[in-house]
Amino acid sequence: MGSVVVTTSVDLASSAEDVWPLITDTDRMNRIIGGEPVTYRPADAAAGSPARFIASTKAAGFALEYEEYPFEWSHGRSFSVFRKMRRGVLSSYAMSLELTPIKDGGLEGGTRATFQLTLEPSSFLFRPIALLAGRRFVRACALTAEAIDQHVREKAPSPYLKPVTVANANHIIFAVSELKKAGIAPALADKLGAFVREAPDADVIRIRPFEVAEQWGDDRRDVLRAFLRAVPAGIVELRWALICPSCRVAGQTVAQLDEIEDGAHCQQCDISFDLDLDRAVEATFEVHPSVRPVPQQMFCMGGPARTPHVLVQANFEAGATRSVDAPAEAGRYRVFARGGAMTSVEVADDAPAKVEVVVDVDAMRPALVRVAPHGTIEITNATKEARHVKVERLGYATLAATAHAVSTLGEFRELFSSDLLKRGTPLKVARVAVFFSDLTGSTALYSEVGDAAAFRLVDDHFDLMRKIIDKNSGVVVKTMGDAVMAAFTDASECVTAAVESLAEFERFRAEHQHGGSVGIKLGMYSGACYIVTANGSLDYFGQTVNVASRVQHLAQSGELVLEEATLDALRPEARALVQAGDRFEARVKGIEAPLRLVRVSLSAKGKEASLDRLRSAKTA
Repeated sequence: MGSVVVTTSVDLASSAEDVWPLITDTDRMNRIIGGEPVTYRPADAAAGSPARFIASTKAAGFALEYEEYPFEWSHGRSFSVFRKMRRGVLSSYAMSLELTPIKDGGLEGGTRATFQLTLEPSSFLFRPIALLAGRRFVRACALTAEAIDQHVREKAPSPYLKPVTVANANHIIFAVSELKKAGIAPALADKLGAFVREAPDADVIRIRPFEVAEQWGDDRRDVLRAFLRAVPAGIVELRWALICPSCRVAGQTVAQLDEIEDGAHCQQCDISFDLDLDRAVEATFEVHPSVRPVPQQMFCMGGPARTPHVLVQANFEAGATRSVDAPAEAGRYRVFARGGAMTSVEVADDAPAKVEVVVDVDAMRPALVRVAPHGTIEITNATKEARHVKVERLGYATLAATAHAVSTLGEFRELFSSDLLKRGTPLKVARVAVFFSDLTGSTALYSEVGDAAAFRLVDDHFDLMRKIIDKNSGVVVKTMGDAVMAAFTDASECVTAAVESLAEFERFRAEHQHGGSVGIKLGMYSGACYIVTANGSLDYFGQTVNVASRVQHLAQSGELVLEEATLDALRPEARALVQAGDRFEARVKGIEAPLRLVRVSLSAKGKEASLDRLRSAKTA
C-alpha cells in the first residue's frame, strides 16, 4: 500500500547541545502540540517483542493501541521511536529527529533539526487521514523547535509554560500565610505559592523539591522544608516514588511509606532491586486537587529527556550486531542491557577507536573496555530475545530528595509521625553517619541539686543539641536518659555537628547555674544500616549504630572519638576549633578488623571561641 512519509527541516541558531534537553522532552512536546493522553500497561515478556509496554491513546479521533518499543537515541545527534500497532487506523508508526550542525551561511554554528514521520495505514481508506494528521504533527514539532530556539537564544518564554490549569487563588493565599506563620522565610513562601498557582501542569504533577531549589537558587533543605509544611497547609500532597537504579525513572508511586515493600521491579529495565531509602525511594509532591484540578495524564513515557544520564540507547534483535557512539568526554561509563547485564567503559584519549562487547543472558563480555572519545562500541546481542542497550554516565548528579534525606528533617518527623514503614519491613540505607552524645556527671547531679534542677539542665542541653544537629542537616533520632542519638546523610556534616557540640557545650556549661558539674562526650561512625518503625517512630539499627554507640563509650568527658579518616572530612572552619589527641586502635564487637580511632578535643582557639560567644551574649 505504501507508507505515508512526512519530512520537514527547520534551521535553529542554537547548538544541538543547548536545545537537546528541551527538544527531546517528548511528554511536554506532545502536550502542547495537541497530542492525546496515553495510558500504558506492561507488555507480555513472552511475546518476543522488544516492547516493554502496551499503549492506548487516540489520534484524529480514532482509538489506537500499540506496542511501545524503547526509544533510540545518540545524545545531541538524533532520536527515534517505532510503534507497532495492534488496532486502529495504522499498522505502524515511526518518528525521528536528526540534529545536524550548520557549517555555513548566516546560521553557522547553529543546528538543522529534521523531523520525519512514517505512517503505515491499515487500509488505503485511511491514507488521506494519515497524511493530513502527519503533516499537522510535523509542522507543530517544527514550530515548537523554533520556539525552543528562541527561548534558548533570546531568553524568550519557554514554549512549555502551558497548559496551566486554573488554581484556587484564595486557598493559595491562605496557605502561604500559614507557611510564614510556621517559620518559612516570606520570600520562599511567596515563591512556593506562585509556583503552585502558575507552574505548567507538567511541573506540578510530580514536583521534585531539590530540582525546584536549583531553579530558584535556594537551599535544598529549606525548599524541602517549605514543601513539607505546605502539605498540612493543604496545597500539595506528599508522595513516595520508587526509583530504578538504572533508568532512574519512577516505576511506582505510593502515598504512604508503609505501602513500600522490601523490593521492586522495573518493567522497562527488567531488573529487580532493593529499596534503599537513600537511593531508590524519592519524596515528591503533587498539587492538591482542591487547589488545582490537574489531570494525572501522561503524553509520552519515553524519550531522552526522561533519562538524561543515558547518552545512547539502541534496540537489538536477537543475534544482531550494531555499533553505537562512544561518549565524547573522557571518564567512566557503563553499557547496560535490559535484564541487568553490564560492562564498565573507560573513555580515554589513548584507547582504541573501536571496541566490541557481547551481551549474554546474565552477563556482558568483557567486563571492562577502553575506547577513545567519539569512538565506536560494537555490540552483539547473543541472547535469543530482543533487548535494548544503553550507554550510561556514572556518578550522574541527580536531584532526588531521597526518603533518607527527608527523614533527617525535623519537620518530617513532626508533621508526618504517622507516615511510617510497614511494621517488620526494615529498609536499608547504604550510607549514614551516626553520632551518640552522653552527659558525664549527670547521675551525681540529681543527688546534688535535686531532680527538678538536674532535669532542667538535661532538658536545656537537649535543646542545644537539637539546634546544632538541625543546623548541620541532621536529625535527633531519639534521646535516652541524658544521651542523644543523631543521624546525618553526610559524614562531614556529622563530624562538624559533633565538633560544634563540644564548643557550644563549653559555653552552655559557663552560663548554666549547674553547668560546671557536667561534661559531654561524643562518638561517631559511618556506614550502612537499616531504618525500621519502632515505638511509633522511624529508628535506625544495625552494625553502624552499634559501633557508633561503642565508640562513644571510649570517649572521655570533653572528647569526641571517631575514625581517623572521618576527621579528614571536617570543614576547615570547624577543624580549627579542635586538636587531635591520642590515635589508637580498638576492637569493637561485630567488626573483624580493629578500628583506627582518634580522640578529638577543643583546641585553645575552640575554647576561646566559646568564651567569645558567651561574652557577646552577655554584652547584648
